[in-house]
Amino acid sequence: MGATNGGQRIDELKNNYQDSLNSWLIKEAGLKRKLIVNGWLRLLAFTSAFGLPFVLFDNWTGYFFLCFLLCFSCFLWLVWCANKISFERRYVSHRISLLKKELACLNNEWTDEVDGHEFIEPDHDFAHDLDLFGKGSLFQFINRTSTKGGLNRLVTKFKNLSLSADDIIAKQSAIKELADLKEFRQHFYALGALVEERNKRNNELDLDKRPDLSFITGFTKMLIAVFVVLVVLAVVLVGLKIWSADIVAYLFFVGLMITGSRLKKINRIHGEVASLGNYLDRYAKLIKHVEQAEFKSDYLLFLKTKLEVDGHSASEVMSKLAGYIKKFDQRLNMLLGVLLNGFLLWDLIICARLQVWYSKYSGDLQNWLDALHEMDAMNSLATFAYNYSDYSYPEVSDETIFSASELGHPLIPAEERISNNFEFDAQQRICVVTGANMAGKSTFLRTVGVALVLAGNGCVVAAKEFTYKPMLFITNMRAIDNLLKHESYFFAELSRLQMILERLKEKGELFFILDEILKGTNSLDKYQGSIALIKQLLKHYGCGLVATHDLELGELAEQTDGQVFNNCFEVSFEDEGLSFDYKLRTGVTQSHNATYLMGRMGLIPIENVRH
Repeated sequence: MGATNGGQRIDELKNNYQDSLNSWLIKEAGLKRKLIVNGWLRLLAFTSAFGLPFVLFDNWTGYFFLCFLLCFSCFLWLVWCANKISFERRYVSHRISLLKKELACLNNEWTDEVDGHEFIEPDHDFAHDLDLFGKGSLFQFINRTSTKGGLNRLVTKFKNLSLSADDIIAKQSAIKELADLKEFRQHFYALGALVEERNKRNNELDLDKRPDLSFITGFTKMLIAVFVVLVVLAVVLVGLKIWSADIVAYLFFVGLMITGSRLKKINRIHGEVASLGNYLDRYAKLIKHVEQAEFKSDYLLFLKTKLEVDGHSASEVMSKLAGYIKKFDQRLNMLLGVLLNGFLLWDLIICARLQVWYSKYSGDLQNWLDALHEMDAMNSLATFAYNYSDYSYPEVSDETIFSASELGHPLIPAEERISNNFEFDAQQRICVVTGANMAGKSTFLRTVGVALVLAGNGCVVAAKEFTYKPMLFITNMRAIDNLLKHESYFFAELSRLQMILERLKEKGELFFILDEILKGTNSLDKYQGSIALIKQLLKHYGCGLVATHDLELGELAEQTDGQVFNNCFEVSFEDEGLSFDYKLRTGVTQSHNATYLMGRMGLIPIENVRH
């Protein structure tokens, strides 16, 4: 994975994204001009409707009303066109914002977007130690989700790695396919952003909540049917002059009484589903986009099958629900609502239809949303794979614990990244990593950890080649004291190590990353405790990395018949200062730099410095 080739690929991507961005910016400008012209035409049509008939005709003749009707109809048509143009502008703006984010990421200027800081969980097995969430995090770098559910699903993926080789391979195939479907991914993003999962009061919309429609009983449905038949019959007989028109008036007031007797429950139902009409309609468009895609990978086909129900597509069924809710909203028009409820028991009819819909499809609704949110999360991983096609898809092994060539951290720009080769031989289980301050130990540990997170999600890893064995993964890199629980830093670290050891005993095998263990005690105690802990981890078949400043831990290689092995980072001292190459070497480090740095900063006399 050469930096030169990677740089060329990035330059090509930038050009492609910039060309696409320019094209969408032109479309946006065109829509803006259309909207301005439409606004002037609407003003002209509206003023014509209420002025032209009076200018052309002396009295209110049929031509007067015909002129008004034509002008006002033109005005309404222009309003419809304006709404359509506005919707297109919102869609285009989301395409533009996505392309701008892609360019920002490629230019290493991506830290002003959603960073997922609310998902930081200090006690998580590895997410907090690896800085997966927050400012400048992996999540912020990769996230391209446009639905709330998709964002939460991506968070779940980052926090819960797959341990199944079949599952990982299936997701690799899906990500590979999605990576090639750039237009599908970008269109999905824009459609998802249009969903706008909040109502006008900025409350979260909840599709999982099923309204209580138990008041629509069998008797109520029979009453609706009989009443509507009576109204139709009355209208026909009045038209034939068999019944008096008063009958229709009586039925109208009876209809209002029937609806009014259940008004409190109807209002509650409408309050629960209000504002969902457009929301569901847009979700239906998002579902249809997935339904129309021609996938080949098994995992994507599986997600697509979750959008089928009773021979109907989920988009059709969800559109039907959206249609019911929009019809329900007719009650908001005072005059129309009174007429519809007086003559047709409109609110009760809609509630009955909602009851039928929810009884048939409410159990499938969550499956549809799960499929969409999974697709949304997978699109983010696929975009990452597309942008960095020079990265490699991991090979899953039953034997090789970890083997990587030219492994680097994906958040470090390619021109600055120092990649390393790193592997466990057949008999090796624990690597002790030593090195001076700032030599690169912690960055290397996080590089390994991030690679495992990406690999466990079927995504590409910043390496030329990568093979690993999926295992439970736990880190201990930054223990935090807890004043509320009266826990010291040292006790918090011991608790974390205890949890790792207990989990190892329970599961039988796991991969751990430990950075400078037992920092809260004296040197001798730290050394003896570290030796004992590593031997315990070996005893229970643990494997992983331990970074330390205690060079004496390097002796474990001889004491454990090679199960523990040593790697290190070195630092060189030059006239102009320290020099770091961040290259991983075999063996135990021979360099120290703490006193050197203290002397250079004037903290201690320079003559006391030795290196």
